[in-house]
Amino acid sequence: MSSSQAQPRTEYDRLRRASEDDAETSSLPPLPEIPPPELDLTISLDSILGATSSSAEGSDKVQKRASNVLKLAEENEKLKQELRAMSDRLEAAERRRAELDRRNHQGKAEGTPSAR
Repeated sequence: MSSSQAQPRTEYDRLRRASEDDAETSSLPPLPEIPPPELDLTISLDSILGATSSSAEGSDKVQKRASNVLKLAEENEKLKQELRAMSDRLEAAERRRAELDRRNHQGKAEGTPSAR
């Protein structure tokens, strides 16, 4: 490489120059030219995020949905408390019934003479 040539900026440039220098002696085909990318940086933030009116509508929808979720969570807690209260009452009734059955069974056993 002569000093008049610029230094390659990328690995691709280095390989391309090397392949051009060795074109007469190499059996490999030359590397294809890759065009430089065209960057369009003129895209506005609004075009990415959408129109402000639609984002306001989306915000309203999100707010409404959050409100509905909060209401449902409160209703769920209320129903859980009611279920716990009903379960407690059911357990108390079952204990009373078991106690009454035990007393009836003891009363019958004491009332009848035992066979010996």
